[in-house]
Amino acid sequence: LTRLDAVSAHEPADLTATVQAGARLGQVEARLAAAGQFVPLDAPLMEEATLGGVLAANLSGPQRCRYGTARDLVLGVRVVHADGTVTKAGARVVKNATAYDLTKLYLGSHGTLGVLIEATLRLFPRPEAERGWWIPLPDLDAAQALAIRILGSHLTPDRLELLGEAATRCSGLGRGESGLLVTCAGVREALDAEAAVLAAFARAAGGDLRPVDDLARWAAVRDYPWRTQGEGWIARWRGGVLPADAAKAIRAAEACGGQDARVSAAATVAAGAIRGEAAAGDPRALAATLVAVRRALEELGGFVVILDAPADVRAQVPAWGPDPEGVDVMQRLKRAFDPQGILNPGRFVGGI
Repeated sequence: LTRLDAVSAHEPADLTATVQAGARLGQVEARLAAAGQFVPLDAPLMEEATLGGVLAANLSGPQRCRYGTARDLVLGVRVVHADGTVTKAGARVVKNATAYDLTKLYLGSHGTLGVLIEATLRLFPRPEAERGWWIPLPDLDAAQALAIRILGSHLTPDRLELLGEAATRCSGLGRGESGLLVTCAGVREALDAEAAVLAAFARAAGGDLRPVDDLARWAAVRDYPWRTQGEGWIARWRGGVLPADAAKAIRAAEACGGQDARVSAAATVAAGAIRGEAAAGDPRALAATLVAVRRALEELGGFVVILDAPADVRAQVPAWGPDPEGVDVMQRLKRAFDPQGILNPGRFVGGI
């Protein structure tokens, strides 16, 4: 799909754009920026990631704190099915409430139901200004409590990322302390007021507010753990827990490291979305570490998906873990959309 990389239509007045699946997110952002607009689909490695790949995996980044996931930002899609039929779901307008919402069915299906070739995206005006702050705190519990306070206040952060000590070092934000990365966008006067409130919140939590206006630092947090350069055998994973348990999940994951392995983790607190990296000296130790991380998050009522791992490790640890409730419905949908099992067989949960 590399040649399907065009912006097929852009309607600035309607705040929508229709983009082919092979387009790089970074290129799309540059095109929209010229019109003073953007799509807050800040998936990891935006400069390299294609729109189709991001939507097929339902990837999102720190800005989901304010704008939601791909399922909140995609209005419609065009899909090629296993028999070559091309269909459309959704529409090119924001207000569309007819028939079944098949768009959300395709997003996150990992290409097992059809091949996404085009998507219509919901856009937003670019803000007048953006500001960011790093708030180092005594421990993860203090950071968690501050994050919940921010989310329950009148503040409207674009990003609210909780980083464990190892993730802080990997992202270059500090020397290894736990803390929060917070960014806000809007008019400058409003940002000054939000900074004053955040500073007061930080002092009450035992921390301080440090400006981080270097966009490269924001990108490093967005791209964590994909750009980290660890030694040995490395795997990257994501998971989910209740937002109130984000700090517990990071602590539990990091505790799975040991003499032969290490684990780092960060969280988008508003969604309870955890992501991290595990590294070990050999594949068996790495597999055991991933099993331990999965068990730790499952004890909190969460889950873990292995995103990237060496083949020797993938052979020992299932990427998706235990089948979720409703997997039988998903398997029936697969048989209905792809009776011969042509599209990405075995790629998704439950062997779909």
